[in-house]
Amino acid sequence: MAHVGDRVLVFRLGGIGFILDLRSVVEVQGPLSAQLDVSRSDINQGIVAAMVFRGAWLPVVDPAAKLGIPAAVRMKDQVAVVLNSLEGSWAILVDAVDELSAADSFASCDIPFLLKASACSGYSQLKLRNAEPFVVFDPELFYGSPAMQA
Repeated sequence: MAHVGDRVLVFRLGGIGFILDLRSVVEVQGPLSAQLDVSRSDINQGIVAAMVFRGAWLPVVDPAAKLGIPAAVRMKDQVAVVLNSLEGSWAILVDAVDELSAADSFASCDIPFLLKASACSGYSQLKLRNAEPFVVFDPELFYGSPAMQA
């Protein structure tokens, strides 16, 4: 039986595949429809909205905006992945959640030289599965860390 640390959540942003260590995930919710309150945004912090989750307001971050990925799905049709961090829970918006997968089904690969300059702002690792590249999603690059305020 696989443990949580041996699994990843596979999701999509603008057709690009991402993987996220399942230990960071609290819950997947969506589509969001009326659950988002965009009046609670703080664009300087990367927060595009807030949502109620288990009786508390959570900040919602759109990683596609930081990565410069055009929106493939309207915000109200996106899925929220609720994450846990040292500062508490928060959520990211994704276009779709594909699956849970074994972490060892992905092979590490180097980021191509021409992408390395832009990679430091949103991702630092790529993995391959069946010749398809997946970006390793690092939550600290998007919210709640010194990197977010840079």
